[in-house]
Amino acid sequence: MAEYSAPSQGIKDRGVRGLEVGKKLALVGGFDPTRTIYAFEDFIADHLAEDSTVAVNQAGTAITAAAITATAGAPKAGHGGWIQGATDDVDANIVDEVALGAKPWLDLSALRQGQLAVAEFGFVVPVALTARRYFFGLSDDETEGTADNPIHIASGTTITAQANDAAGFIMSSQATDVDGWYTGAVLATVVGTAKNVSTSSEGSAVGPAVVDDYSKLRVEADVSGNVWFYGIVHATGQREIVPAFCDVQEAAITAAVLYLPVFSASTTSAASVEWELDYLYGGISGQ
Repeated sequence: MAEYSAPSQGIKDRGVRGLEVGKKLALVGGFDPTRTIYAFEDFIADHLAEDSTVAVNQAGTAITAAAITATAGAPKAGHGGWIQGATDDVDANIVDEVALGAKPWLDLSALRQGQLAVAEFGFVVPVALTARRYFFGLSDDETEGTADNPIHIASGTTITAQANDAAGFIMSSQATDVDGWYTGAVLATVVGTAKNVSTSSEGSAVGPAVVDDYSKLRVEADVSGNVWFYGIVHATGQREIVPAFCDVQEAAITAAVLYLPVFSASTTSAASVEWELDYLYGGISGQ
C-alpha cells in the first residue's frame, strides 16, 4: 500500500482532487482510531502478491491475470500506477474482484455523528461495453465476487444480490440502460431499488459509461447506514476530475456490519470482460 504523511487537516494526493488522505493510524497521544484509519492503493509498486491490503480474486482461468501495468489507462496511459485484468470467458458470471483490505474493516456502527466511511475508485472501461457487469462500492465480504458481483442487474432495473449488505454503482449490459450507471444497495439480504444516475434527478448525472473515458466513483456511508453516491465520467480528464453528488439512499445498509471497498467485473456471456483500475481508497472522513 502506498502510504503518505499528512498534516492533521489531511492532504490531497497528486492530482486526485476531492480525495483527502487523513493522518496515519496512531494509537498514542489520545488519538481515536475511528478518526485516523485509511487505506490508499495507487498501484505504483508491484506488490500485489505480498501486500495483504489488496485482495485480488479471479474466478476460473483469467484471460489476463491481474497485474501492474504501464500501458493501462486513458486518455493518457500509465499516469500513475494502474492494475489491469480480464475475466475468464468460459460462461456467464465469471467474476474478477479487487478488494481494498484482506478482510472487511470499515465499521459504520463505530462512527461518530458527522463521520463517514468512504470508498473511492478511479478507472476506465477498456475495449468494449458489451456482455459485462461492473460493481464499485462497499460490500461485506472480500471474496463475494467469486460467485457473482455483490449486487448487479440481471434484467431491466431489478437488483440481484450476492452480498447480504452492500451499496455501490452498477453497470450492466443486461439493464434497461445498457451503458448507464445505476446506484443500488442491499440491506440484510433485502434488495433496494436501482436508480439510473445517468439521468439522475437527485444531483448531477453520471455517465453513461464510455470506452476509455476516465471515471471516478465515490460511495459514503454513515452511522445509520445512509449512503451517498458521487461520480463523474470524463472524456479528457484524469485523476483531477471531481466526482459530483448524484444520489442518496437512506438506511440502505446495515450499520452493525464490517465493510470494505470492492470492485468486481463479471461476464454475461462466453466472452471475457476487461478492466483497468487507477487507484482504490477507503477510510473514515469527518471529525
